[in-house]
Amino acid sequence: MKAPSSKSAGLRWLAALIAVAVGVALAAWWRTQSAPAAVPIRDGMTIDFSSGRAEVRDEAADRAAIEKAKREMDEATAGITFAPTKPKETDAPNP
Repeated sequence: MKAPSSKSAGLRWLAALIAVAVGVALAAWWRTQSAPAAVPIRDGMTIDFSSGRAEVRDEAADRAAIEKAKREMDEATAGITFAPTKPKETDAPNP
């Protein structure tokens, strides 16, 4: 069995050192990030994230889209029913 050359061992140490340095830098950066602001949920309003921030909007077009989606979901699920599940049969009867 060959012993690793000093050059390859040195490169592995350098790669490990770089990985640790990158990890420490990312951890430091992560700690400086602030949590996003809390956005209260309001019934009938939409939260728009397209600008990169959470903006609560109350527009007629959004309300119409919400009502249409509600009607479509109600129509799609109108005839769906779920039967109760059968209890699992066990090998040994209960005394």
